[in-house]
Amino acid sequence: MTDTSQVQQRLERRTASSLNDLREAWGTMRTIDPVDYGPLPWYPDSVPDSVEEQLDTFAGIASVVTFYTDAHEETVLVYNRSGYWEPPGGAIEGRHLPAETAVWEAEEETGLDVELTDLLYTGEVHYEYDDGGTVVLPLAAFVGHRTAGTLRVERERNDHPGVCRGVGLFGPDVLPENCRDREKILGLLPEQDVT
Repeated sequence: MTDTSQVQQRLERRTASSLNDLREAWGTMRTIDPVDYGPLPWYPDSVPDSVEEQLDTFAGIASVVTFYTDAHEETVLVYNRSGYWEPPGGAIEGRHLPAETAVWEAEEETGLDVELTDLLYTGEVHYEYDDGGTVVLPLAAFVGHRTAGTLRVERERNDHPGVCRGVGLFGPDVLPENCRDREKILGLLPEQDVT
């Protein structure tokens, strides 16, 4: 067995354990189908030689459906350079946990301090490298609300891969069509009064 296949197997077991721990801690079994991701030009061309190298490069994805108040009347979305709206989130790095990554990414991308209140779903990221090698990493989407901070647009250099181009507040009547997890977010927002 090659070192690469051992790394891939160890990452798959680590991901399964991490996702089980999350589901148990938050008391939910909601999952989504695996997400195919990559290859990306700023990551190596092949599976790293160790689990530690993989975790230092890219250890998964975490996001948080963020509500501006705990009443869940409006959600905060960021406009990504790929041309769609999405909840704030990003790459899990190193030994960081998905929950702390979701909170950090929300602050970085929106300027808001966020308290997590639920785990929306978990899943797997199947990250593919240029050479065709694939690793399985955790994906977690949380629900939370602002506890402090003021909305702002993330300010990073233009070549940063995850820099967002806009931030907005959206109620159920104006939630963009090109929004990741749109139906799940609509299910969390109060129904619009049509009278």
